[in-house]
Amino acid sequence: MLKLNKLPIVIFITFIALSTYSCGGIKPAATGKISKYVEDFFLGDGKMQYFVKPIDYISTTEDKATLDATFRRADKKNDSVTVNFSVLLNKNNTVNKVVINNGETEYITESVKTFYTQKEDEKISHRLSIKTTYADYQNFLLNQIHFITVTTEDESATISLTEKSKQKLENIVAILSDLL
Repeated sequence: MLKLNKLPIVIFITFIALSTYSCGGIKPAATGKISKYVEDFFLGDGKMQYFVKPIDYISTTEDKATLDATFRRADKKNDSVTVNFSVLLNKNNTVNKVVINNGETEYITESVKTFYTQKEDEKISHRLSIKTTYADYQNFLLNQIHFITVTTEDESATISLTEKSKQKLENIVAILSDLL
């Protein structure tokens, strides 16, 4: 039998337990993870930002490279996808352009931002960024056949998806098909 002075505590604990239980079906606006390949972030005002986690590439000289992407779902007409990638080059020259080939056509960008360069063994790692439209991102970088050529004034490097990344890309395409 409960004593009368403990009754308010029991009622309070019961109230908290019921309140917590009833909120169990509410999902937060942004989970931070859609899948093991894509994360989402709530920005406010009904806007979401998506991060496509890095996928691996390999160059024709067997050097490793990576590529990730970020985009917001706000205004599809005016927004863009930011594509960041790392590639190894022999020299620390400025990258003049990036060409993405999807097997049928090429997407050429001459607006390349360099985040940093860093010496790795005998080569230089270049961390680069380009912006592209949603449509070009879908047509070129979400295409299984694509490859990327990075060009400086006196050299170029071509990178393509690894076999494992081609499998990942299939999952990424399925996830992003509703978002782009």
